[in-house]
Amino acid sequence: MDGIVGNALGFDALPGTAEREAAFAAFDLRALLDQDANGPMLVVNGAEDVHVPVEDTLVFEGRRDTGVVLIPDTGHCAISRFGEAMAVITPWLADTLAR
Repeated sequence: MDGIVGNALGFDALPGTAEREAAFAAFDLRALLDQDANGPMLVVNGAEDVHVPVEDTLVFEGRRDTGVVLIPDTGHCAISRFGEAMAVITPWLADTLAR
């Protein structure tokens, strides 16, 4: 994933940690997260995701009209526990769309 992200950021070689962090600074969304203007959100991910740090999922906890679910023992997008993810997503969608 580092190679894909590095390439997308414009690097022609695998960036080091400092280079990658400097490039990502331009994508800081903290100002948007600090607003209370979101629509309904459900954030579902695997607790062992190697691509998205857990704190990037948990940053949404406590937001208005937002649910956050980390599914244990699975990785990116909780794909190896798809049934459990869908058991959370499906009723959330039904409830949210019924409003």
